[in-house]
Amino acid sequence: MLTLDYEKPVSLATTFGTRAACAEQTDWVDSRDDPMALSELDSRVSEGLRAGEFHLVFQAAYRAASGALARLEAQVRWTHPDYGLLLPGIFMMPLEHPQVALEMALFVIDGVCRELRDCLSAKITLLPVAITVPAQVAVLESFADDLTRIARSYGVPANLLEIEVPESVDATRLLSLRTLTAGLRSAGAGISLGKWGNGASSLAQLGALDVDTVTMAPELMGTVPRDPRACVVMSALLDLLHALDVQVVVNGVETKAQLQWLRSWPEALVQGFVFSRPKAGLANVLTLRSEP
Repeated sequence: MLTLDYEKPVSLATTFGTRAACAEQTDWVDSRDDPMALSELDSRVSEGLRAGEFHLVFQAAYRAASGALARLEAQVRWTHPDYGLLLPGIFMMPLEHPQVALEMALFVIDGVCRELRDCLSAKITLLPVAITVPAQVAVLESFADDLTRIARSYGVPANLLEIEVPESVDATRLLSLRTLTAGLRSAGAGISLGKWGNGASSLAQLGALDVDTVTMAPELMGTVPRDPRACVVMSALLDLLHALDVQVVVNGVETKAQLQWLRSWPEALVQGFVFSRPKAGLANVLTLRSEP
């Protein structure tokens, strides 16, 4: 029997090779009959979705000052029949085929909405759930319609969903054009930029982005608070985002010393193992109480 060990997943790069793991996404189109050939990875992901090999876990984010639960992030796990639990960063981001990437995004939205519906039925207080979607999928004309349709089918308000686009050159270019984000805004979903600060995009574009939330790259907290220069950089970035009036999620907070340092920014949200690891079952996470 396979054990779901969230701390020691297997990398898909060893399964499908580094070429598939490093493939770049370019020139996506809004077509459900795209003739583009599926790579080995894309084909296997699509097969795994149909076979029920994927499931969701949820990572909580808490307010730095009070420790109150404020937001959740849905993450995908793949329990491969041969290789066990596979690392999500390997199989999520390199998907080359637009239809497979869209199928994955809609799978997550459907699963999140199903669990939100069950929490509503159980009268559990709900919080926004972030769902990571590649930029080229998030701005498809059909995507906002699909999101609205799925949310309505479960009786879930779309404003409980936040579409998080990982930082990239494409992401900042697309999210700065409000004509491309209008569909998500009309649907009522929030928009966030994920893993910001890792150098993938220009700082000059930050002020133009149509986003509600910025999730900071976990590497930024790697040597805080022991490294004074790292603290200066992180302080400046937190002050900048606060001045832009966007919600900030600080990712990669692993120690109580880091959490204590972040309490100078009481409105910041904190996400990391200092509170909890990702857990299956949205209801289980929503009823957790923070310990630090």
